[in-house]
Amino acid sequence: MFIDKFVRFLPKSGLKKALRHFNKGEYGKACKAFESYLSRVANQPAAQDHEMVRMYMVESYIEYSRELAAKGNNREAAEQLERAIVLQPGYADVHYNLGMLYEALDRTMDARDSFKRALTINPNYFRARVKLAQSYHADGNFESTIVELEASYAAAPNFFIEQVKKLISLVRTGSSPEEQDTLFHQLLEEKPSSAQVSKQIALEAIQNGDYDYAQAELKKSLTLHPNYPDLHNLLGIAYANKGMSDDAIIEFETALKIHPDYLKARLNLALTLYEKGSLDNSMKNLKMVLELDPENELAKNLLKELQPVSEGI
Repeated sequence: MFIDKFVRFLPKSGLKKALRHFNKGEYGKACKAFESYLSRVANQPAAQDHEMVRMYMVESYIEYSRELAAKGNNREAAEQLERAIVLQPGYADVHYNLGMLYEALDRTMDARDSFKRALTINPNYFRARVKLAQSYHADGNFESTIVELEASYAAAPNFFIEQVKKLISLVRTGSSPEEQDTLFHQLLEEKPSSAQVSKQIALEAIQNGDYDYAQAELKKSLTLHPNYPDLHNLLGIAYANKGMSDDAIIEFETALKIHPDYLKARLNLALTLYEKGSLDNSMKNLKMVLELDPENELAKNLLKELQPVSEGI
């Protein structure tokens, strides 16, 4: 499996253990292992800025939060997302989901602030905009409700525009409170075609070894979200696990065109090039990783293995 090749270049440490938990979908154990690893290397140079650890750790917190929320443990689920945000504050979806958890915990103002932060990152985040409007609506602040609903036009899917217009009209006139609540509910329904849902489906498929299913799901989602680097990275992993190195390389490179500092995709590209025998290109990408993250253990170990081979050619 691709991840087994990936972790082969890590030292026998808590980091390797954490990544194996992550790969198995044992997100709670992965979180603890990552935290334990970081506490041990806290005094080493740049340990807290280790990009690879941070990316996988953030993913672990997000997935573990989802598991806890599904069990009704909203308080601990919120704590996991709060930890994820400390490490990576730029994910609009994480702020949105944290707002939903705060709302379930009756922390109304915290929920509203989370929706606002999601919109600061992505002003076209339709569901966050509608949730903010609903929050004002629950407080009886109908003027702010209308302002947010009108702002949602720019990002509203076509099939929701008429519903948004109808909801604004009902709020303005103060009529049909039950119908207003129904419209809010309809506008906030989870859509299975979202990039985030597809990403989760693909992750689970890859973890279960069903690379064909992951590939199909990711290709479908990429027709709607072609500029989502995580989807390209996951598709590259699915291809790599099927031995389709050339296709994997194309996907990793596409992810990097969208997000040049995406170290996870850069590492995956380097490893795939290594497995294909393209040693010079693999080394080039590893050096780019180390320019951004000089303490990246995986990149250093793989580069150490490559250099003697390259010198002997």
